[in-house]
Amino acid sequence: MKRFKKIIGLFLVLLMVISLIPQTEAKAASKVKIVYKKKTTGYARKKTFLYLNGKKKAIIKTPTFMKQGCYVGPASTIYKAAGMDVVYKDVGHKTLTLTRGKHKVKMTNGSVKAVVDGKKVIWDTAPIYAKYKSSGKKRWIVPVKDVSLALGLNYKVVKNAVQVSASKPVIAPASTSKVVLVLDAGHGGTDSGATGNGNLEKTMTLRIVNEAKKYFDQDTRFQVYYTRTTDQTLTLANRYTLANNVNADIFISVHINSYISTSTGTETLYSRDRNALTQKGNITSLELATAMQQAACAATGFTNRGLVNRPNLQVLKYTNMPACLIEYGFISNRTECISMNANIANYGRALYQSVVNFMRAKGKI
Repeated sequence: MKRFKKIIGLFLVLLMVISLIPQTEAKAASKVKIVYKKKTTGYARKKTFLYLNGKKKAIIKTPTFMKQGCYVGPASTIYKAAGMDVVYKDVGHKTLTLTRGKHKVKMTNGSVKAVVDGKKVIWDTAPIYAKYKSSGKKRWIVPVKDVSLALGLNYKVVKNAVQVSASKPVIAPASTSKVVLVLDAGHGGTDSGATGNGNLEKTMTLRIVNEAKKYFDQDTRFQVYYTRTTDQTLTLANRYTLANNVNADIFISVHINSYISTSTGTETLYSRDRNALTQKGNITSLELATAMQQAACAATGFTNRGLVNRPNLQVLKYTNMPACLIEYGFISNRTECISMNANIANYGRALYQSVVNFMRAKGKI
């Protein structure tokens, strides 16, 4: 009897092992296999379509996939598309240069260091010249978001053709009456921003934006674009270009101030020179900055330093819509720094609520 039970037990175990084999194979099959420097690696989260400036592009044989937290894809297939006006220059598969209008991106095979519009940046993942194993096609595989923003292109990756209608471009969600907002977490990546009392501005701004994101993600009245949601290096051009490409209704940049240890208070920056030029409907930069300043002061409890005219800041100078930049407090002031770190979640929630209140008052929602 014991022997019979043992045989039954072994049989059941064998059945379990066999039942797992198709699942394992299916999981493996869903990955994109890339051969780079004679090594094959499988990457997940395959996507076979994307949109650039609202134009659909199929990338079935050489799909995009997730690599080190970033979607990457074939540069030639994506950026040589008709209407993109991108000049493509591959030098011996060692360097790749993409130029579109005044924007220029130079990348090196296997290096996270790139040059965007003459400035050195460091990306989260390196572009590589490698082979798609399934198709045997060799391609430059580049970080799609970084390259697209650097070239002044708006993009979105999707799984299939029905997720986004080609007649409704991503850059202009005309089928809805949603408020289009761009939230910018200042600095990031190699640009730490201000430092003080053991803290980095880039980390604090990102935390605030990601806290606000939790609320915006649940609010269908808004279409929110984020310049970054990770510790990513971006140029100033990346930030205002995104806002212009998605035709945002408003642009808000989040920052932390710094000067001397006794400096204190909350202030919001805007461009007085651009106030009339960037007006959309019944909203101006001055009105947006005033509302954000009042809400930020209420959230921090710090001294109200008021509004500051900063016409030469690029994110205020080159955005085509009402824009402002919030300086929550001073990282150089130990007391304020401690208070800010303890209240990041409150700031994010207050930022979300202040946008809701402002847009409601303006009759937009």
